[in-house]
Amino acid sequence: MEAAYKGGLEARLSERQLNPLREFCEFIQQLEARAMRADQISGGDHAGAVLDDMMKAIDYEQYLYNAFDDKQAQEKWQNVLDFTGWLKEKGRGGAQGVSEEKSLLELTQMVALMSMLEGRDEAPDAVRLSTLHAAKGLEFGHVFMVGVEEGILPHKGDPDAPPESFAQRIEEERRLMYVGITRAQRSLTVTWCKQRKRVRDSTPCEPSRFIQEMQLAEGNAPLPEDAPITPQDRLANLKALLQTPKAA
Repeated sequence: MEAAYKGGLEARLSERQLNPLREFCEFIQQLEARAMRADQISGGDHAGAVLDDMMKAIDYEQYLYNAFDDKQAQEKWQNVLDFTGWLKEKGRGGAQGVSEEKSLLELTQMVALMSMLEGRDEAPDAVRLSTLHAAKGLEFGHVFMVGVEEGILPHKGDPDAPPESFAQRIEEERRLMYVGITRAQRSLTVTWCKQRKRVRDSTPCEPSRFIQEMQLAEGNAPLPEDAPITPQDRLANLKALLQTPKAA
């Protein structure tokens, strides 16, 4: 949010990219402002009204019906209505254990706290699907990094970007790769596709440059070096790349 309004951003993003970004930021700021004053203004501008206006603005119901079949969309939309209805009831202070009205910010803080506490002491035997950004600070016994290919990690980006911007982006994504591999406590599996089907055509894929930098061999094939390389050495190779000082 802060970066979207920094001076000089116009020089880095095209008008086609920047205008929708700032439009979205303004939408969020307007919602935040209403949520902050919702408990101070009479006349219906309370948590329920803010929620209703937000759902109408993002047109989420129509999105569900466009993305799913009618039955699935109806079930998902009913879940949304049930949840927003529960929030409205809490906001009016009519729910059990709530003696006064709550603003939307207070409600979201309460829901966030409930989510954090729920299952805190449980360690379910299940697979967790996560983005690299969301996995920061977490650790797992076994980690599978899938789709580690050129065009995905690192992603292909803007082909018209200046060379210095390209180099900076690659460095940032190299750090993301490092985040991913260091989430693993016991084992790490890195996979990529030889080809991907897009629409009706299949296009060949190349392993990410980061795999080569880590000196990972495909399957159990021997590495070209005279001495075998340990997993710790592979990690050290990538870590060393991240610590290489940038040219002035």
